[in-house]
Amino acid sequence: MRQPVGGVEVDFGAGPRRLAAGTVVLDLTPAGGLVPAEGPIDWTQLDKLPHCRTVEWSGPDRGVVDAVAGRLGIRFLYWSDAVGDLDLRRTHLGTVRLNGAQLRSVRLPRLIETVLLLRPPAGLQVEAPNEGRRVALRLFQYGPDVVIPTGLRRAPEVWLWVGGEFSAAALAALSDLEHLTLTFDAPPGVLTDLSQLRQHPRMHTLQLDDAYGLDPAALPELPQLRHLVLNGTRRTIATTLRQRFRRGPVELSVNGAKSQAWLAAHMDNPFRDWVEDSKAFGQAACKAYTRAWRAIEAIEPEAPDRLTAAERALRDLVADLNTIDSEHGLIDTIYREQAWDVFLDLAKRLHIPEPQAGEWFNESRRF
Repeated sequence: MRQPVGGVEVDFGAGPRRLAAGTVVLDLTPAGGLVPAEGPIDWTQLDKLPHCRTVEWSGPDRGVVDAVAGRLGIRFLYWSDAVGDLDLRRTHLGTVRLNGAQLRSVRLPRLIETVLLLRPPAGLQVEAPNEGRRVALRLFQYGPDVVIPTGLRRAPEVWLWVGGEFSAAALAALSDLEHLTLTFDAPPGVLTDLSQLRQHPRMHTLQLDDAYGLDPAALPELPQLRHLVLNGTRRTIATTLRQRFRRGPVELSVNGAKSQAWLAAHMDNPFRDWVEDSKAFGQAACKAYTRAWRAIEAIEPEAPDRLTAAERALRDLVADLNTIDSEHGLIDTIYREQAWDVFLDLAKRLHIPEPQAGEWFNESRRF
């Protein structure tokens, strides 16, 4: 469908702004500058943007749920720093992305298709139709302590983003699992208790990203498995599995098989897999991380200018990524989130509080 051209003036309460008449994605976070930091918000301005399908929001509700519920066309809600109890049942959302350390519970709408939870707090309560039987769950925990929310344990499609090691026993609560993706966020990418995968007799697709520590001999026979995908693995692992599945019925797909020499040089670099999209882009990002790491390693714990040096090293990393993006233009939402995770991890090593790290990151980045 051709989108209308021209612009429309809106004022949600932070002053008039001109937006494209065909705006599809509306940034109502503080970074967007469209809503006031406090005080009333004029949600009727959404009526001027009939093509809006996605709303990005941050912080307390302040009326966003009612506003979204009243507009059939809004199908995507991306909510950061969510707090308290969210009731989205009156909305027509198909996709919800949530994060927030103070989020207690969320009730999902009837039409929900995809739920993405970024670092969900322990004890998060989720209520979904039919316990998520028709939901694709994206649970990005970035660590080993993964807990499947009670209201989503019938989800047939699950993508877990974990740390460097993960136990298949953590999947035991998933009763209807058919399609599993595991992405390891750090080396060595070890999947333990592989025999526990037998508890999921319906699973037909298994995708492992950066599972460099996978033991192919421990992978059990799964009667319904038809697709095994390895994105980022050792060449020796790929060779072993190709031999095992050469006569079917499992279709094996391998991308980014690495040599021992390559892994010795890059295993600990969190940007190593960016090379898959572009060799020059990925190598530049790896070099940027290495420069930042060396600068951070050189900071003495008791140095009087330690905080200044830490800020300079972290901001220099973002400056390098800005340059890489301007040259290659490949840093999209997923890459941006990965860059933030890397930045935050380095900041934690320097004992920089997350709010301070977030301020430096957002002030410095242009991607």
